[in-house]
Amino acid sequence: MTTRWFFSSAQVGASAAARGRSLDTSVTFMREMDGRREPVTAVGPRLSLVGPGDVIGFDRAMVLREEPPPGAAPAAENILASIEFAHADLPWLLSPGPAQTPSPQPWIVLVVLAEDEAEPPREGNPLPVLTAPVVALPPLADRWAWAHVEARLDDRVTRIDDARRLAALGTRQHSAEVIARLLCPRKLKPDRGWIAAVVPATEAGRAAGLNIAPVGSPTADAWTAGGGGAVELPVYHWWRFLTGKEGTFEELARRLDFRPAEEAGLGTRTVDVSRPGLVEQESRPATVTLDGALRVPGATAPEVWSDTAAQESFKASARIRLDDPARRRAEIGDPEADPDTIAVAPPLYGSDHTGQQTVPLDRERPEEPESWMTTLNLEVRRRVAAALGARYVQLEQEFLMARAWEQVGEIRQANRLLAVAELAAATAEQAQRKHLDPLNAADLVVAMAPASTRMRLSAGRLDTSATLATLLAASPVPTGAASSSFARLTRRGGALARRAARGPNGTGNVSAVPVITQGLLEMGVVSEEAPDAGLPGEVRALITPFPLQWRRMVDRIPIEAMAGRSETEARPLRPIMAHPTFSVPIATELLARWPEWAVPGIGALPMDTVTLLETNPEFVAALLVGLNREFNRELLWREFPTDQRGTSFARFWPSAGADVDEIARWPLDAPLGDQLRAGGESSLALLVRGELLRRFPGTALLAVPGEGGKLPATFGGATTAIALDESTVLYLLDGVDRQQALDEDWFFVFREPMRGTQFGFDSGEPAPTLETWADLTWEDVGVDASGFIRVARPPTRTPSRPSPDDPPAWGRDAADMARIAFQQPFQMAFRAAAMLGD
Repeated sequence: MTTRWFFSSAQVGASAAARGRSLDTSVTFMREMDGRREPVTAVGPRLSLVGPGDVIGFDRAMVLREEPPPGAAPAAENILASIEFAHADLPWLLSPGPAQTPSPQPWIVLVVLAEDEAEPPREGNPLPVLTAPVVALPPLADRWAWAHVEARLDDRVTRIDDARRLAALGTRQHSAEVIARLLCPRKLKPDRGWIAAVVPATEAGRAAGLNIAPVGSPTADAWTAGGGGAVELPVYHWWRFLTGKEGTFEELARRLDFRPAEEAGLGTRTVDVSRPGLVEQESRPATVTLDGALRVPGATAPEVWSDTAAQESFKASARIRLDDPARRRAEIGDPEADPDTIAVAPPLYGSDHTGQQTVPLDRERPEEPESWMTTLNLEVRRRVAAALGARYVQLEQEFLMARAWEQVGEIRQANRLLAVAELAAATAEQAQRKHLDPLNAADLVVAMAPASTRMRLSAGRLDTSATLATLLAASPVPTGAASSSFARLTRRGGALARRAARGPNGTGNVSAVPVITQGLLEMGVVSEEAPDAGLPGEVRALITPFPLQWRRMVDRIPIEAMAGRSETEARPLRPIMAHPTFSVPIATELLARWPEWAVPGIGALPMDTVTLLETNPEFVAALLVGLNREFNRELLWREFPTDQRGTSFARFWPSAGADVDEIARWPLDAPLGDQLRAGGESSLALLVRGELLRRFPGTALLAVPGEGGKLPATFGGATTAIALDESTVLYLLDGVDRQQALDEDWFFVFREPMRGTQFGFDSGEPAPTLETWADLTWEDVGVDASGFIRVARPPTRTPSRPSPDDPPAWGRDAADMARIAFQQPFQMAFRAAAMLGD
């Protein structure tokens, strides 16, 4: 951590010792004679130093920051324009030396003109030229008060002497922690454009920048305060900025007023359910209260209709309609029947993920939790939430599918390979049944001879496994008997076979045993009683098409989806089923499209209102189920390689991580809200609508536990913000529920957007008492007719509680003026206990 220190000036080197533009030089020697030592000074020549009239500017890299920044959002009108320089001694580098003022006079000054007072600087030689009315320029006699040095030093530095020494060291070394700053002491007006420019403060500098001869004394001021007419000024650096409409951050923040959500009409909406689509009987007057993604804190009541009988009738009719497809399939006795032959029914949410085709039965005992599928499908408010999720998919189906196909590129290629491999395996299997299955052991060995060196067998008399070729070489089978040449010679129906069939006397009664079979019988690797046992069965197993294609695909498709499969499965080469994933928080889409469904009543929320809500786990879970169901149906329609059980959307709120696990893993007997990551617990959320957010879009809300009923000295605790429009923002307090906020005495703090260091005074009516300089207002300070602060006119009031250690005094030096005008970021806190009615 660092501490901010202000100093009136920084002068190092020759400029610190010069008198005017001359510098006397000397060298001191130590002379030693007869044991005596005495200093001897040798006077050197008098040197002339460079002054404002000898330069035409400075390196633009010296400029670190402009305030207000150019091109940024409109600034508040209560601040003073300023500019920071990287070299802390730059504003006094060419100053004529010590002056009769509390601080040295800088050789440059910052001026600010309204766009209707002057045109932007025009091209000049050697510098751009600004023609400014003298009445709109600051009094140069006070410029010493509006130039200072800021040093950021370690917290362990507490003594002013140590701080001054370190600041001087940082100035000489051009440290980034020590900078110079110029202020323009002019009160800005709201809703205007402005031109800020760094110009010379002396006539010599003005003449050098305009390439003209000085008018009068070169050390004189570049203009005379209170004079008339206009003056041409060379410009070293300039920028433009805007001020916003009237109202500072503090003023707008103080307008915010807390209003309970129920009093503001938030959290619920009433709908007419006299004729719900699932009820076939005559309609009855009835209404039901719906909630949204955010609700009134503690509002966890069950769904209640104005007519209880109508509610029970709706549930009974809805259950019949939702269960009808499963009942029809059971009647026709075909669970895989064509859906066209089944009754059209409303969506049974959760059925695709769980495989449950009917609404789970009601609880047998009141203390048992109701199934989340029952709640989701039989409560109107939950079906509405699920339908909102489905509607989002219907509206964004083209965009979502395009993003889905982008994620499945490798899987599509893998599925093409798997389809080809599966077709090849099925074709090969049919060919084997036709051509290889009828072969006896000898013919099978001959057919497999080309692959005999690659087929490892375990059968036979060998102690270890060997290839088919090795087994044949160790058998009584003559060498070459399994070759293709021998097979052609001894084929059935061949010349040799016909001669052998006729026998020695031509009787044809000779029964010949193939030489290969005879050798294998002698080794005991085949059996006459079981021809396919032993070696033939093992050979047939080794050439089974599906395991071979499986091993080939495992080598070619290094995808995790293949890791959970086995070649022994019924269909190992089936397509890979994977669902796309979307990390977009659906809450932002819901709030943008249908804010009244997300936060019922939000349209009527008055300006400058702060209210406290809490997240609704049941609504979130219901919407995600409907969203994923509809998207899975779209994937099926587009022939995407997936089943209908995936959870592509698992994130509702923009907090870190998913809000739900895979829906297919949800316990069927658990409540709907318990399926969220937080286990059914709600988190608080602050809804704010006000001009403050439109004017200051970077406003942060911090949530922090209190200490003894007050804010801690230092704290963080940033929240997640969702902007509904330019003046309405929802701040999520992830993980902080209603009871925790009460038990730990939480505070919700609005903090002004962090920018650079700012200087100025408060706007609006002065406080009854001025306790510290931080409470000083523009009314207390007062300005002249041109809007400039006059140092010689102290404020009308002084602080009643000044800081005990070295309190700043108005007009004492530039450092004190900086301490007085320094603007700390404003923050305003709301206490959770008061907001929750405790």
